[in-house]
Amino acid sequence: MDIIDLSWIQLAIAFLILLLPAWILWKYRTGLNRKLFTASLRMVLQLLFVGYYLEYLFEYDNAWINAGWIMIMVLVADFATIDRSDLKRRKSLLIPVFGATFLGIIVIDLFFLEAVIQLPKFLAAQYTIPITGMVLGNCLRSNVIGINAFYYSLSEHRERYQFFLACGATRNEALHSFISEALQKSANPTLASMATIGLVSLPGMMTGQILSGSSPVIAIKYQIMIMVAIFSGTILSVFLGIYFANYFVFEDTDMLDESILKE
Repeated sequence: MDIIDLSWIQLAIAFLILLLPAWILWKYRTGLNRKLFTASLRMVLQLLFVGYYLEYLFEYDNAWINAGWIMIMVLVADFATIDRSDLKRRKSLLIPVFGATFLGIIVIDLFFLEAVIQLPKFLAAQYTIPITGMVLGNCLRSNVIGINAFYYSLSEHRERYQFFLACGATRNEALHSFISEALQKSANPTLASMATIGLVSLPGMMTGQILSGSSPVIAIKYQIMIMVAIFSGTILSVFLGIYFANYFVFEDTDMLDESILKE
Protein backbone atom coordinates (compact mmCIF):
# COMPACT_ATOMS: atom_id res chain seq x y z
CA MET A 1 0.00 0.00 0.00
CA ASP A 2 1.31 3.45 -0.91
CA ILE A 3 1.90 6.02 1.84
CA ILE A 4 -1.06 8.41 2.17
CA ASP A 5 0.38 11.91 2.11
CA LEU A 6 -1.27 14.74 4.03
CA SER A 7 -1.88 18.06 2.35
CA TRP A 8 -1.28 21.28 4.28
CA ILE A 9 -5.06 21.83 4.31
CA GLN A 10 -5.63 18.41 5.87
CA LEU A 11 -2.97 19.18 8.46
CA ALA A 12 -4.68 22.49 9.26
CA ILE A 13 -8.00 20.68 9.68
CA ALA A 14 -6.31 18.37 12.21
CA PHE A 15 -5.71 21.36 14.50
CA LEU A 16 -9.47 21.96 14.80
CA ILE A 17 -9.67 19.14 17.36
CA LEU A 18 -7.58 21.32 19.71
CA LEU A 19 -10.65 23.54 20.12
CA LEU A 20 -12.18 20.85 22.35
CA PRO A 21 -9.40 20.64 24.98
CA ALA A 22 -8.92 24.43 24.68
CA TRP A 23 -12.58 24.98 25.60
CA ILE A 24 -12.29 22.61 28.58
CA LEU A 25 -9.14 24.41 29.78
CA TRP A 26 -10.87 27.79 29.36
CA LYS A 27 -14.07 26.71 31.11
CA TYR A 28 -12.19 25.59 34.20
CA ARG A 29 -9.87 28.61 34.15
CA THR A 30 -6.66 26.62 34.11
CA GLY A 31 -4.71 29.41 32.45
CA LEU A 32 -3.13 26.86 30.11
CA ASN A 33 -4.54 28.03 26.79
CA ARG A 34 -1.72 30.50 26.21
CA LYS A 35 0.79 27.73 26.91
CA LEU A 36 -1.16 25.44 24.58
CA PHE A 37 -0.99 28.01 21.77
CA THR A 38 2.72 28.68 22.37
CA ALA A 39 3.59 24.98 22.57
CA SER A 40 1.62 24.21 19.39
CA LEU A 41 3.26 27.06 17.48
CA ARG A 42 6.74 26.05 18.63
CA MET A 43 6.05 22.44 17.73
CA VAL A 44 5.02 23.36 14.18
CA LEU A 45 7.93 25.75 13.58
CA GLN A 46 10.53 23.42 15.08
CA LEU A 47 9.29 20.38 13.16
CA LEU A 48 9.11 22.32 9.90
CA PHE A 49 12.69 23.46 10.38
CA VAL A 50 13.90 19.99 11.31
CA GLY A 51 11.91 18.33 8.52
CA TYR A 52 13.38 20.47 5.76
CA TYR A 53 16.82 20.42 7.35
CA LEU A 54 16.82 16.62 7.61
CA GLU A 55 16.04 16.33 3.89
CA TYR A 56 19.36 18.05 3.15
CA LEU A 57 21.08 16.14 5.95
CA PHE A 58 19.94 12.80 4.54
CA GLU A 59 20.89 13.81 1.01
CA TYR A 60 24.40 14.97 1.98
CA ASP A 61 24.85 12.19 4.61
CA ASN A 62 28.26 13.09 6.00
CA ALA A 63 29.33 11.36 9.23
CA TRP A 64 30.97 14.50 10.66
CA ILE A 65 27.90 16.64 9.96
CA ASN A 66 25.69 13.96 11.49
CA ALA A 67 27.89 13.90 14.60
CA GLY A 68 27.69 17.70 14.77
CA TRP A 69 23.90 17.57 14.61
CA ILE A 70 23.90 15.00 17.43
CA MET A 71 25.98 17.42 19.54
CA ILE A 72 23.40 20.15 18.95
CA MET A 73 20.60 17.76 19.93
CA VAL A 74 22.43 16.81 23.13
CA LEU A 75 23.15 20.46 23.98
CA VAL A 76 19.50 21.48 23.60
CA ALA A 77 18.41 18.42 25.60
CA ASP A 78 20.83 19.30 28.43
CA PHE A 79 19.52 22.86 28.76
CA ALA A 80 16.01 21.41 28.94
CA THR A 81 17.13 18.81 31.51
CA ILE A 82 18.64 21.44 33.82
CA ASP A 83 15.64 23.77 33.50
CA ARG A 84 13.00 21.08 34.05
CA SER A 85 14.95 19.61 36.95
CA ASP A 86 14.48 22.95 38.75
CA LEU A 87 18.23 23.53 38.84
CA LYS A 88 20.12 26.66 37.89
CA ARG A 89 22.10 26.88 34.66
CA ARG A 90 25.60 26.66 36.06
CA LYS A 91 28.76 25.51 34.30
CA SER A 92 29.19 23.08 37.19
CA LEU A 93 26.05 21.30 35.95
CA LEU A 94 25.85 22.02 32.22
CA ILE A 95 29.34 20.79 31.31
CA PRO A 96 29.24 17.45 33.18
CA VAL A 97 25.63 16.72 32.14
CA PHE A 98 26.50 17.49 28.51
CA GLY A 99 29.58 15.24 28.70
CA ALA A 100 27.60 12.44 30.33
CA THR A 101 24.71 12.60 27.85
CA PHE A 102 26.99 12.87 24.82
CA LEU A 103 29.15 9.97 26.00
CA GLY A 104 26.08 7.85 26.71
CA ILE A 105 24.56 8.59 23.29
CA ILE A 106 27.82 7.84 21.47
CA VAL A 107 28.17 4.49 23.28
CA ILE A 108 24.57 3.55 22.44
CA ASP A 109 24.86 4.71 18.81
CA LEU A 110 28.13 2.94 18.13
CA PHE A 111 26.89 -0.29 19.66
CA PHE A 112 23.45 -0.48 18.07
CA LEU A 113 24.21 1.17 14.73
CA GLU A 114 27.59 -0.40 14.05
CA ALA A 115 27.54 -3.69 16.01
CA VAL A 116 23.83 -4.63 15.87
CA ILE A 117 22.40 -3.10 12.66
CA GLN A 118 25.85 -3.02 11.01
CA LEU A 119 25.26 -0.04 8.76
CA PRO A 120 27.10 -0.15 5.43
CA LYS A 121 28.02 3.53 5.93
CA PHE A 122 29.37 4.92 9.23
CA LEU A 123 26.74 6.98 11.07
CA ALA A 124 24.34 6.94 8.11
CA ALA A 125 21.85 9.79 8.63
CA GLN A 126 18.74 7.74 7.77
CA TYR A 127 19.31 5.53 10.81
CA THR A 128 21.55 7.59 13.08
CA ILE A 129 19.42 10.72 13.44
CA PRO A 130 16.01 9.08 14.10
CA ILE A 131 17.39 6.45 16.50
CA THR A 132 19.49 9.02 18.35
CA GLY A 133 16.44 11.29 18.60
CA MET A 134 14.26 8.55 20.09
CA VAL A 135 16.89 7.50 22.62
CA LEU A 136 17.77 11.09 23.53
CA GLY A 137 14.12 12.09 23.93
CA ASN A 138 13.52 9.32 26.43
CA CYS A 139 16.83 10.03 28.18
CA LEU A 140 15.70 13.64 28.58
CA ARG A 141 12.57 12.62 30.46
CA SER A 142 14.47 10.18 32.66
CA ASN A 143 17.32 12.62 33.30
CA VAL A 144 14.84 15.21 34.53
CA ILE A 145 13.30 12.72 36.94
CA GLY A 146 16.60 11.23 38.12
CA ILE A 147 18.62 14.44 38.55
CA ASN A 148 15.76 16.26 40.24
CA ALA A 149 15.17 13.34 42.60
CA PHE A 150 18.86 13.08 43.47
CA TYR A 151 19.67 16.69 44.31
CA TYR A 152 16.39 17.64 45.97
CA SER A 153 16.29 14.43 48.01
CA LEU A 154 19.87 15.08 49.09
CA SER A 155 18.93 18.62 50.11
CA GLU A 156 15.81 17.48 51.96
CA HIS A 157 17.58 14.65 53.77
CA ARG A 158 20.94 16.34 54.34
CA GLU A 159 20.95 15.14 57.98
CA ARG A 160 20.99 11.52 56.85
CA TYR A 161 23.83 12.27 54.45
CA GLN A 162 25.76 14.09 57.19
CA PHE A 163 25.17 11.17 59.56
CA PHE A 164 26.77 8.76 57.07
CA LEU A 165 29.77 11.09 56.72
CA ALA A 166 30.07 11.41 60.50
CA CYS A 167 30.13 7.61 60.77
CA GLY A 168 33.22 7.52 58.57
CA ALA A 169 31.62 6.90 55.16
CA THR A 170 33.23 8.42 52.09
CA ARG A 171 31.19 10.83 50.00
CA ASN A 172 30.41 8.15 47.42
CA GLU A 173 29.36 5.72 50.14
CA ALA A 174 27.12 8.34 51.76
CA LEU A 175 25.52 9.13 48.39
CA HIS A 176 24.85 5.48 47.53
CA SER A 177 21.21 5.41 48.71
CA PHE A 178 20.43 8.75 47.04
CA ILE A 179 21.83 7.55 43.70
CA SER A 180 19.86 4.29 44.09
CA GLU A 181 16.63 6.22 44.62
CA ALA A 182 17.31 8.49 41.63
CA LEU A 183 18.00 5.50 39.36
CA GLN A 184 14.82 3.76 40.50
CA LYS A 185 12.64 6.80 39.81
CA SER A 186 14.23 7.46 36.42
CA ALA A 187 14.00 3.83 35.29
CA ASN A 188 10.41 3.15 36.35
CA PRO A 189 8.65 4.94 33.43
CA THR A 190 10.73 3.07 30.83
CA LEU A 191 10.26 -0.25 32.62
CA ALA A 192 6.50 0.35 32.69
CA SER A 193 6.55 1.04 28.94
CA MET A 194 8.59 -2.10 28.27
CA ALA A 195 6.18 -4.21 30.33
CA THR A 196 3.06 -3.00 28.47
CA ILE A 197 4.37 -2.30 24.97
CA GLY A 198 2.42 -3.99 22.20
CA LEU A 199 -0.60 -4.82 24.39
CA VAL A 200 -1.41 -1.32 25.64
CA SER A 201 0.26 0.80 22.97
CA LEU A 202 1.99 0.67 19.61
CA PRO A 203 5.09 2.89 19.88
CA GLY A 204 5.83 5.68 17.43
CA MET A 205 8.68 3.98 15.59
CA MET A 206 6.77 0.77 15.05
CA THR A 207 3.65 2.66 13.94
CA GLY A 208 5.70 4.79 11.55
CA GLN A 209 7.33 1.77 9.94
CA ILE A 210 3.99 0.00 9.50
CA LEU A 211 2.45 3.15 7.98
CA SER A 212 5.39 3.40 5.60
CA GLY A 213 4.72 -0.13 4.36
CA SER A 214 7.23 -2.19 6.36
CA SER A 215 6.34 -5.67 7.54
CA PRO A 216 4.98 -5.67 11.14
CA VAL A 217 7.56 -8.36 11.99
CA ILE A 218 10.41 -6.10 10.82
CA ALA A 219 8.87 -3.20 12.75
CA ILE A 220 8.72 -5.35 15.88
CA LYS A 221 12.39 -6.28 15.61
CA TYR A 222 13.40 -2.64 15.37
CA GLN A 223 11.07 -1.66 18.21
CA ILE A 224 12.58 -4.29 20.52
CA MET A 225 16.05 -3.00 19.68
CA ILE A 226 14.97 0.59 20.30
CA MET A 227 13.46 -0.21 23.71
CA VAL A 228 16.69 -1.94 24.76
CA ALA A 229 18.66 1.07 23.50
CA ILE A 230 16.35 3.51 25.31
CA PHE A 231 16.60 1.70 28.63
CA SER A 232 20.37 1.31 28.37
CA GLY A 233 20.83 4.95 27.36
CA THR A 234 18.51 6.10 30.15
CA ILE A 235 20.38 4.37 32.96
CA LEU A 236 23.78 5.26 31.49
CA SER A 237 23.01 8.96 31.03
CA VAL A 238 21.37 9.38 34.45
CA PHE A 239 24.21 7.62 36.26
CA LEU A 240 26.97 9.42 34.36
CA GLY A 241 25.20 12.78 34.68
CA ILE A 242 25.03 12.49 38.47
CA TYR A 243 28.51 10.94 38.72
CA PHE A 244 30.22 13.62 36.61
CA ALA A 245 28.30 16.54 38.15
CA ASN A 246 29.18 15.43 41.67
CA TYR A 247 32.80 16.37 40.98
CA PHE A 248 31.71 20.00 40.52
CA VAL A 249 28.72 20.65 42.82
CA PHE A 250 30.17 19.61 46.17
CA GLU A 251 32.27 21.88 48.38
CA ASP A 252 35.57 20.90 49.96
CA THR A 253 33.62 19.89 53.08
CA ASP A 254 31.76 17.25 51.01
CA MET A 255 28.55 19.25 51.38
CA LEU A 256 26.30 19.98 48.39
CA ASP A 257 26.49 23.50 47.02
CA GLU A 258 22.78 24.21 47.33
CA SER A 259 23.05 27.40 45.29
CA ILE A 260 22.45 25.15 42.25
CA LEU A 261 18.88 24.55 43.47
CA LYS A 262 16.12 26.93 42.50
CA GLU A 263 14.26 28.56 45.34
